[in-house]
Amino acid sequence: MSNLSEQNSGKSNIGGKSANINKIESGLGLAKKAGAVISGAELVIESVRKKKACHVFLCSDASGGTVKKLLDKTEFYHVPVTKLDLTMSELARCVGRVSPTAAVSLTNKNFLKLFNLTDLTEETMEVHL
Repeated sequence: MSNLSEQNSGKSNIGGKSANINKIESGLGLAKKAGAVISGAELVIESVRKKKACHVFLCSDASGGTVKKLLDKTEFYHVPVTKLDLTMSELARCVGRVSPTAAVSLTNKNFLKLFNLTDLTEETMEVHL
């Protein structure tokens, strides 16, 4: 069983986005300002390998190779992953980057409370790549 959960559009829709997605966008921005976010697929993989990452967020349009690398590392090191309903550009904008990014990792467990991850990970799914 994989450690990937998928964030689908929620029931309440605010401005075209679910309330959960808005919560994630603002939470990632706050965590980035506090220095608790690593962005970019290769840097995220490195943070997982060095056991700095406590949770990984993956965008919806990441390439198959990137997804496989991230899932292999996070599964081996037992780091939870949430696939978001955000594109690479939207995820980058959340953390203040200009160039698109496929993944971000949180390095401070205290920020997990902002995302209320128990709501996000209700549907854990197996991924076969």
